[in-house]
Amino acid sequence: MTPPQDALDDIVESIEIDAPVETVWQAMADPVSVGEWLGCLQFEATTGHVFYMQPNADKRERGDIEGATHCELLALESNSRMEFSWYLPGTPKTFVTISLAAIARGRTRVLLTHSGWEQFPRHAVEQFWQQLKNGWKSFVLPQLKSCIESP
Repeated sequence: MTPPQDALDDIVESIEIDAPVETVWQAMADPVSVGEWLGCLQFEATTGHVFYMQPNADKRERGDIEGATHCELLALESNSRMEFSWYLPGTPKTFVTISLAAIARGRTRVLLTHSGWEQFPRHAVEQFWQQLKNGWKSFVLPQLKSCIESP
């Protein structure tokens, strides 16, 4: 299938964290901290496991997955990369990859790429795409940074 000519680009965001790759990776793979920075429920660091991103804090507190985004952990490469599908039931899956790179002694660049948007006509998802782009940049990545850099 050929993607539409007006397909949306991948969402690509990054942040630098004052911590070594190994420390960032620990926060990315630990079920407790993943719940904090990613806003998810039922995360397990096992490929094939399905977890849920619940944007509603009250529902998240109660463990309620109604209205949550479904995610399947596709790859978990220690100190390097996490990849998961991201979808709402009844819609095509998109994919989120979070990669780590050491950029200086004790400093890590986290690169997040959310791909798969060529499956959708631009007019149908552009506003949603922009909300997600803002969420990754303004909430999720800063939450990861805060989780690691704050005592």
